[in-house]
Amino acid sequence: MSAAVQKTTGDFKNKQFSEEEVASKVVEQYDEVHARTFYKYVMGGGGYDIHYGMFRTASDGVFESSKNTNAALLRLLDQTRPVTKDSVVLDLGSGHGGLSHEIATTFGCKVVSFNISPEQNNMNLEEAARLGVKELISVVEGNFNDAATFPPKKLPKITHIVSCEVFCHAASKPALLSDIFKMLEPGGALVFTDIMGADGANEKALKDFTDRNATTEMARPSGYLQQMKDAGFAHVGFFDGSGHLLPYFAAMLDVCLKQGDDMVKDGVPRPYLDKWIASLTDRVKIQGDEAVFAWGLFSARKPGPLY
Repeated sequence: MSAAVQKTTGDFKNKQFSEEEVASKVVEQYDEVHARTFYKYVMGGGGYDIHYGMFRTASDGVFESSKNTNAALLRLLDQTRPVTKDSVVLDLGSGHGGLSHEIATTFGCKVVSFNISPEQNNMNLEEAARLGVKELISVVEGNFNDAATFPPKKLPKITHIVSCEVFCHAASKPALLSDIFKMLEPGGALVFTDIMGADGANEKALKDFTDRNATTEMARPSGYLQQMKDAGFAHVGFFDGSGHLLPYFAAMLDVCLKQGDDMVKDGVPRPYLDKWIASLTDRVKIQGDEAVFAWGLFSARKPGPLY
């Protein structure tokens, strides 16, 4: 009997997707069991976060730096519009729920986790129960690229929207920002991070990212700033954290190299892992040489009262 063929879905070699294709590929990228395992190692450091990190000490790794990003997002969210126990925060593309959990535990407010992956959503609710914040968190399954599920129906008044490394998967960034603007109550706050191409970078230079991720064309910082204004947002701002990308790419690669055998034992196919190692090796080099990727924290408010 021949050996079973290991699934390596989530590899998108030489492919950027159309607006019609990208949603199904997002599910493929994150919802397969081996992909969830991989991201918990390589971006979450064993935790519930799947996003880029901010480094405060030389000993920070993917786990610590991801938590630093969460802290920065929560500060910025509260600075953009105060978060109180009466606030309702929509975590757009909530993944495993790591950021939703921290918002609920920090502010004691209600959080709506909107996310495309059923398995991630189950993990979110299980961890929320363990942390004692299940009553504050509700999960809505949906796809923000599909008008049938986004904007979600019958939501409470949304005072804040936060999103972390999700807009890169939007079929149309301007359309998504327009929908977000409509969802927020007057004076509502939007805070998000995203991985982007640096202003001036061409798509070929970003190939090692787009080969591993379900994307259309990558955004640029200047483009997001203008698109937020075009959608109607005021007080638009951007903290350029691109300097944190090179150490984070290097930290991801370090996890793959040092913990790769453990990842394979936990079900990550060796070919899938090897492709990621090659991609991250290229990513570290090109970011070190040319700084073609950008990343940072955006903030904006819908016109209206601050309180």
